[in-house]
Amino acid sequence: MLVLKAVSVLVAGLLSVLAVSLLMRGMQAAKVKAPRTDDRRNRMRRLRQDPRTGVYYPED
Repeated sequence: MLVLKAVSVLVAGLLSVLAVSLLMRGMQAAKVKAPRTDDRRNRMRRLRQDPRTGVYYPED
């Protein structure tokens, strides 16, 4: 009976270590930044308002 308890504690410890290692890998993947894309697309466009209609148009 003592051997069965020891084996179960050993297996639980091993599974805990594996779970923690997988969690740490996931945390490292979250730290990785995405590569920058085209800056022109990410830039905020300035808008100009048409005085007659009130509609906004992008400034080019």
